[in-house]
Amino acid sequence: MSSSSTIDAAPAAAADRTRSTAPPAGPAPAAPLPAPVTDPARGLHEGHLHRGPEVAAVLHTEVDVEAYTRSGPARLPVDAEALAAEAPLTPPQRLALRVLQRLEASALAESRAMLATWTGNEARITAFLATWMVWRRWQSRALRDLLALDAERQTRPDPEPPAPSPSARLRRVHVDRVQPLLAPAWTALAGEEVTAGHMARTALQESWLRTALRALAPTLPPTARALVTEVAAGHDDAVAFFVAEARARVTRSRGEARTARLVLALDSPAHGGGVPDPELPAALAVIAADPAVRADLRRDAEEITRLLPLRPLTPRGLRTSPLLPLPTIGA
Repeated sequence: MSSSSTIDAAPAAAADRTRSTAPPAGPAPAAPLPAPVTDPARGLHEGHLHRGPEVAAVLHTEVDVEAYTRSGPARLPVDAEALAAEAPLTPPQRLALRVLQRLEASALAESRAMLATWTGNEARITAFLATWMVWRRWQSRALRDLLALDAERQTRPDPEPPAPSPSARLRRVHVDRVQPLLAPAWTALAGEEVTAGHMARTALQESWLRTALRALAPTLPPTARALVTEVAAGHDDAVAFFVAEARARVTRSRGEARTARLVLALDSPAHGGGVPDPELPAALAVIAADPAVRADLRRDAEEITRLLPLRPLTPRGLRTSPLLPLPTIGA
């Protein structure tokens, strides 16, 4: 072999060795992700805004909020044909259902009062409320559809509700005009503690609704009974969440317990959106005529109120309670 061929072969062999040892062609490795930013001057701690080492972690109870947000609430249909084949509702039953339907429909007003305060900063609560409002919307719609279909078979229209009392009219003005101005001020002073009051109030309202619906359902015709029973079951997850949140908060600090007591003293959870229903006393006379039902309502209230200072319930029962006013019913 000539010297020229040997020289020419050397670069080719070197190139072959380079090709055999080079890594296979492919996408370039991804750049490492940036670490979460911690900058106290900007209010950032490990990538979270408004969090710092001195701020406690978000309260977590045993309720699976993520599963609840995937529960997919939908409209509850009313079987019109089956309903038409059964006896119509009686006037007392319609009265009770009207009041419960209006209380079910008050979820938007209730959530507005919560989200305008510190409670709106609680991620688990706001996530739960987003689905909870949809559940309450469809539950109120189901009761409204039931009443509308039953009204077509009634020989006389429902009587007009009693005119609001002067105190109820003043309460409406307060809720519409005054409360939006005052609530942000005092709740800002209370800070995170106000959330305990909101959770206690909503826990009592949800428990009250579920117990009232369960008490009324057995007295109704079969189709209405099945629907009202389903609406009552729709409150199960909400009762579990709000009771767990309220208990965890009012038991972890005296400040939260006192604030919860204040929130409950300001208004009854049976007043949807903070405004008394003029037909509430008459509806309670129908719903809670049975002593066993009154005992259930009392247990619902004591689930939360027994943990608070200066408990509003008395040994006589619910007659003097600002939580569940029963003005026409003895205990």
